Amino acid sequence: MGPFALPVPGYRLGAHHRLNKRKKTDDNQENEEEVWIESEWNTPSSRLPSDSINPLSHTPDTLRQFAVAGLSPADEIPSKANPLFPHKPLRPEGKGRRRRDTTGKDDESAAENVDAGNATSKQHAERLKHLSTLTAILHRCLAEGDIQRAKRAFGLLVQTKDVDIRQAGLWALGSEILMRDGENERESEREREREQEREQERDRGLLFRRWGAAANIEKVKSYFEMLIQQHPHDPHRPHLTSALDFWPALFGIEVYNVDAEMRAATFHLLAQQQEIREAEEEEDGGGGGDGYGLDADMAYSDETFESRRESVEDARREEMYTARDEIRLRALAAAESIAKQMDQVMENAPYGAHRGLLRLRAHLALFVGDLCLPARLTDDDNSRGEKKRRKKGKGKGKSSEDELRMRAETTEEHAALARRRDEHDRARTLFRKVLDGGVEGEAEGEGGADSWVRKFVDESEDDEIDERGDDEW
Repeated sequence: MGPFALPVPGYRLGAHHRLNKRKKTDDNQENEEEVWIESEWNTPSSRLPSDSINPLSHTPDTLRQFAVAGLSPADEIPSKANPLFPHKPLRPEGKGRRRRDTTGKDDESAAENVDAGNATSKQHAERLKHLSTLTAILHRCLAEGDIQRAKRAFGLLVQTKDVDIRQAGLWALGSEILMRDGENERESEREREREQEREQERDRGLLFRRWGAAANIEKVKSYFEMLIQQHPHDPHRPHLTSALDFWPALFGIEVYNVDAEMRAATFHLLAQQQEIREAEEEEDGGGGGDGYGLDADMAYSDETFESRRESVEDARREEMYTARDEIRLRALAAAESIAKQMDQVMENAPYGAHRGLLRLRAHLALFVGDLCLPARLTDDDNSRGEKKRRKKGKGKGKSSEDELRMRAETTEEHAALARRRDEHDRARTLFRKVLDGGVEGEAEGEGGADSWVRKFVDESEDDEIDERGDDEW
């Protein structure tokens, strides 16, 4: 077997061992039949007188059971005539007599069965070896980025009757292949422009890369929906891979795609704005200007120059805010659609108590809350507010929520902050459920996966204590 686990159920891996075991079982059964035949013809009760009272000295409990079963006290216990009864079925009548008439033809048929079993075992071993080779090819092609060859290997595997797509994470590999489909073609098309893009990104300090392609998200969704329908969750066999594993993977890919698309659009917007600004500076510089539409030969006062500069910067900033808000609103609509679908799925058991779905839904609530904020507020929070705090030398001050509330001016901005608080409360409620149930496989405490979650949940409790203290005063 290769270095990778085969996506084959265990009962199929041991098919040839089952044949030998079954053959041995048949031999034991034949031996037991011989013992049973002898006991049938030589029973001790047949030599006892018919008028004996409890000749075999059965216990009172046994006699009561005999009366219920319609047996006489002179009969033997049925388990002696039928070994392993009732866990083993009764032998058919006349089988012992037929065994007495066996000839050499039985030996020949037994030899033929052994040869057929050996041939079947050999074919099964060769088939498993072939599946092991295909599995190794699949993993290697994925690691090397050869998606087309990996796609063909995956197709051959899933068409084999011995392969179960739920075994060895084969279903996850299928989603990766679909998500990365066409990667080789895109790489070849972008190879000519890659050097130029790298130089531009290096100069601007910008870099964006994503996993998979947005055009493949619909194929991935259809793939997972098919798996969910074919393999629903079975509460009697919770250890099997089922829809309980497919739903978190599907929602996770959708959330990642929304975030990646938003980042890609923002990246291209910043690159476009940077190109426009550089072109304007070159145009004004070549014409003897100063970059703000003023004639360098004219003498302007400081107030006029500063006013002109501020108006140009404000116009550029407002244009940037408008473009970023359009991107944000598209991402917000997509994220809300995913959240709505998750809520519908989590209304039913056991999805509502699944810790992976609870954690993912909490993260999605935080994501939706951030998407509610207009670009003006987030820009001030990330740049101006940080610069002001650094200049003042204040390590700690008001929370980011208070600073955003102070900078909010319009009704829409205040409504966005209220929506963000609601989403944060929703996330805290979901995180509490996760923490109460414990999270397997993740470290806790300082630097652990749950350290910031616990801190985020504790912030709401501190705020409630502060609010109660203010009310008392």
